[in-house]
Amino acid sequence: MKKVILILILFYNIVFANNYERKLYEQVIPSIFVAIPVTIYADDDTKNILKNSDLFNIVNKCDSTVDLIVGKNFKNLPQSCQDKPIFATSYRWYKKKNSFGAFYWRKGRPQLKLKKAVIEKFTLTIPENLRKYLK
Repeated sequence: MKKVILILILFYNIVFANNYERKLYEQVIPSIFVAIPVTIYADDDTKNILKNSDLFNIVNKCDSTVDLIVGKNFKNLPQSCQDKPIFATSYRWYKKKNSFGAFYWRKGRPQLKLKKAVIEKFTLTIPENLRKYLK
């Protein structure tokens, strides 16, 4: 019985975390990018979170039509995607040169960070309610 309850609790936490992350992406990304739906190239973990959203067009290949790259593991990006803005899902990828922001979990708490210099480089607009996350 204890094992069943533990499995149900873990399943609920995973579903809740994915919904929380998707809602955060739905609040942050469309407020920064004007065109809706935003064309996103994402890693596998992020694709699973964003696939049920109507605000994003998830593509399987990174090319010139991509507006944004979301994720944490992009080793072989094509040349056409080298200068695209990145929204990282780990602190390590947040430190990369084209990463304008990040959402990741640290010690069980969500962390949201935005880089002012990179946002200005890509001429993105940050709404007033997100300005407190600028660094």
